[in-house]
Amino acid sequence: MVTAFNLIYSVSAIRRLLGLAVGVSIRIQKFFYVIWVHVAGRRPTFISKSAFKAHFVEHRKAAAKALTVTKSVFQGHIYSVRNESKGTAYQINIGSGQPICSCDDFNNQIQFLNGLACCKHAYAVLGHLGYGSLREYLAR
Repeated sequence: MVTAFNLIYSVSAIRRLLGLAVGVSIRIQKFFYVIWVHVAGRRPTFISKSAFKAHFVEHRKAAAKALTVTKSVFQGHIYSVRNESKGTAYQINIGSGQPICSCDDFNNQIQFLNGLACCKHAYAVLGHLGYGSLREYLAR
């Protein structure tokens, strides 16, 4: 179950940040500016919340590079984003200012991140349009 805490500060993110294999036991606890991380067999460490947030964005941007973006012929503000390896596709609507996607990641971000969201599908569209970040796109 996705929560406001584990959306960004997830065990999966810790595995990627620390280069850990699946199956290693990890415990985490939130503090004001950092996340305490204990990996079985290692000394506990702290990872800054800002490092998690940067990873959250960069992980989605990296995943977006493998997606195929196609602009709708009939509606200029609608894009189709296809993941060829999974055989999935999502529609991204950029007509309202912020890109809007129907994927679970986008919906979780909207719910838990104060209404501002950008999933890998939205990053694929933003990259296709020549933007390097959601902030840059929103500032246009």
